[in-house]
Amino acid sequence: MTRFLWLLTLLGLTIGLWLLIDRPSTPQLVTEPPELLLRSGGQGTTMSNNQRAFSLSNRAMGLPERIRFAAGDEPFEHVFTSTDGLGDPNNGNSCLGCHINNGRSVPADGQVTAPGVILLINMGLDAEGQQIPHPELGLQLQDRGQQAEGTLTVNWEETSGTFPDGTPYSLRSPLVVVDGVDLGDAFTSLRVAPPVFGGGLLESIPSTELESGADPQDRNQDGISGRTAQTDAGIGRFGWKAQRPTIATFTQGAFEADFNLDFDLAAEHFGNDFLEDTAFYTSTVAVPALRQRTDPEVLAGAAWFVQVGCASCHNTTPWKTGENPVQALANQTIVPFTDLLLHDMGDKLADGLAQGNATGSEWRTPPLWGIGLTGVVGHEHYLHDGRARTPEEAILWHGGEAQVARDTYMSLAASDRALVLRFLAAL
Repeated sequence: MTRFLWLLTLLGLTIGLWLLIDRPSTPQLVTEPPELLLRSGGQGTTMSNNQRAFSLSNRAMGLPERIRFAAGDEPFEHVFTSTDGLGDPNNGNSCLGCHINNGRSVPADGQVTAPGVILLINMGLDAEGQQIPHPELGLQLQDRGQQAEGTLTVNWEETSGTFPDGTPYSLRSPLVVVDGVDLGDAFTSLRVAPPVFGGGLLESIPSTELESGADPQDRNQDGISGRTAQTDAGIGRFGWKAQRPTIATFTQGAFEADFNLDFDLAAEHFGNDFLEDTAFYTSTVAVPALRQRTDPEVLAGAAWFVQVGCASCHNTTPWKTGENPVQALANQTIVPFTDLLLHDMGDKLADGLAQGNATGSEWRTPPLWGIGLTGVVGHEHYLHDGRARTPEEAILWHGGEAQVARDTYMSLAASDRALVLRFLAAL
C-alpha cells in the first residue's frame, strides 16, 4: 500500500512538472502562412510606397480610362466655394482636404480645426427603422461655414492595462462636446475619413460570394456571425457600417452630407458628369503592393495572424472580382483582408448609433490592404473614430465576435506579438 501511494505521489509530481515546464503558455504555431500575393490589388496594383502610394491610378488601365481618372481627380481635389456649389453650413470644402493624400483624415485632438472628422447623431430609430434626427443638429453636425451649427471638441480619456506577460499598454476613448448644444440622450458617433483606394475592386466582388461567407446564425459555432449589410440598392459595402452599396452612392452621400452641395452649381462648373467622374476616380485608385512578402518574420506574422483568429474576418484568402465595364477591375484576384460583413464588436466599440441595418455595436470589417503605409500621409490613427494610435491599440479594442482573437493575441509572447505587427506593417 505504501509503495502504491509513493507511485501516486511520483505520478502527481511528474504531471505537475509537465504542467509547469512543458505546457505552452501561448498557442502553438501550427498554421501554415497564407499565400501572400505581391499584387494584392490585382494587375493594377502599384509598387509605390511613398507619399503617392494612395494616389496613383489603377496600373492596368488604358489611356482613355486614365484620362477619365484625371477628370474625376479634378473635383476630388477641388476646393469648393459657394459659387460652385458649396453649401453653408458644411463639414469641409475639399475631398482631398479630408482624405489627406487619399489616406486618412487628420486625427481629432481638442477643438477640431482640420476637416475630415465628423459627428453623426440620432435619437434612435422610429417604428419603420429610420433614424430620428436631433432637433437642432439633424443627423450630422455641420461645424463649418458662416452658419456653422456648433464647434466640435474631442478630448481623450486614457485607460491603462497590462498584457498577461506584464507589458503595459494604454488605450484612449473620445469624449465629445458640441458647444452650446445639449446632446441629451442622443446617440453620437465620431467618424474619421478612411483611405480612398481599391473601392472599385471591392464593388466588383459578386454579391453571391459575400453572401456565401456570411453566417448570421453562427451555424458553425465558431463565435463569428458576420452578416451582409442590406440596403434598398443591394448589399452595403462602403462606410464604417457598410451603409452604402456602391462607390457612386457613397460619393453622392459625401457631397450631400459633408459639403451640403448644390449639384446644379457643381455641374455648371465641372460638367454634368462630375459626380460619375468623381466616383470613377475613387473606384480606380490603385492598391499598394504587399512588401517583404518572403521575409521570414512577415511569413511568421502572417501565420500567427491566422492562428490567432484575425483572418476569420480579415480574410487572407483571395477574392475573385466579377465582370466590370472597367476591364482593369474585372476578373482580378485580390486580397483586401476583409469579408465586407457586419460584425458585433462588443460594448467597448459600440456607439449605440444604428445606421443602415447595422446596430449600434456592429461594424463592417475594414480592409487591411495598405495599412502598413498609413504613416506616409504624415500621421497615424485607426478605427472609426481614430482612437487607436497604433495597429496594436486597434487590436486591443476588439471585442464581441473578436474577443477570443483579441485575448489570444494578448496571450502571445511579446516576440510573437511583434511578428503579427511586422506582418501588418508589410501590408
